[in-house]
Amino acid sequence: MAPHWWALRVIQAFEDRIIAVILRQPGFHRAVGRIHRTIHERRHGRNPHEPLAPGEATADPASTGRHHTFLRHFWQELKNQFLGRPTDLPGNKPPR
Repeated sequence: MAPHWWALRVIQAFEDRIIAVILRQPGFHRAVGRIHRTIHERRHGRNPHEPLAPGEATADPASTGRHHTFLRHFWQELKNQFLGRPTDLPGNKPPR
């Protein structure tokens, strides 16, 4: 047999052990739970019985999120670069 077949057989032999190790990690289950909660909140809205996160009660609901603001700025920067208009940077350089 070719060497890559041997490597594949070795990987398959350890596959069950690798999966078992991953499934025993509590961090894996926390990550999956966080992803599930985020998707559920996007589809069905927030659970009104859960406590508010810090700063959530005083947040402006009309404002766009930080993610959208970054994407808008990034897209504008790409358009400026494509059109050949350099971005005006402040006079002082950032510290190294």
